[in-house]
Amino acid sequence: MMNKKSLKFNLIIKTEPETDDIIQIADFDTDFDITKTNKSANNKAVITIWNLDDTNYQNLVEKDQKICIYTGYGEEEPVLVFRGNINKVYKKNAFKSADAAVYMELIDGKQSYTNAYINKNYRGRVTSTVIIKDCIKAMNLDIRTFNDNLPERTYENYKAVGLAHTILQKICTTLNLKFSVQNEIAHIASVQDEPVEETAVELNIQNAKRPTRLGTNEMLITTGFIPQINPNSTVKCNFTEFSGLCLVNRVHSFGNNYGKAIITEIVV
Repeated sequence: MMNKKSLKFNLIIKTEPETDDIIQIADFDTDFDITKTNKSANNKAVITIWNLDDTNYQNLVEKDQKICIYTGYGEEEPVLVFRGNINKVYKKNAFKSADAAVYMELIDGKQSYTNAYINKNYRGRVTSTVIIKDCIKAMNLDIRTFNDNLPERTYENYKAVGLAHTILQKICTTLNLKFSVQNEIAHIASVQDEPVEETAVELNIQNAKRPTRLGTNEMLITTGFIPQINPNSTVKCNFTEFSGLCLVNRVHSFGNNYGKAIITEIVV
């Protein structure tokens, strides 16, 4: 049976402005639903806020800034759970209530996918590693995962013209590499990458439900809220029916801070 947290669950919204003052919003009732995968499609977070004041609402509506979601229990130091740009924000059923709920949808890497172009002609020979790094630079992303032993290909007089993420995905597909963005950081991984035991979070019958099989190649493990687990992280599964070190493919966390337990579904 999963362990239950008895302390208050805190969720904090904090902006990352380039020039303006930081906006930080806390102490509100909220439902949230966050899905992150190791695929190239953008991760998404959906938040419903029930008692957001008009000033903070207008600040979110009017300013195009990165939004960070931090969470923690009780007096714990808040942990970053999601980082991205607002895709939608509006009041739900505003005509029915003065205290209407605010719906906010965040997209991880939104600007990097929609606004980042590359226009570069490589004279002579160029490696796929150079092209990949140039595309990520054009997307204004940092690189967190980039194994020195990744497969590589050499191109002659390659022309990288168009949306940077499209060029990047084309190169990665050719090399059987996995590209994803996690909290505005690029991850490039090989399908041959091995789990890292030193950083693994253990999942067992004490902190999670028994795993269930999804199709032929994946397992679903439901546990309490574990914000530090992300796609490409390693978990150590210790169940009678399923055990071993596994790389995480997908993480789905959802719940609220006013009565419903926070659940994390992990697919390995």
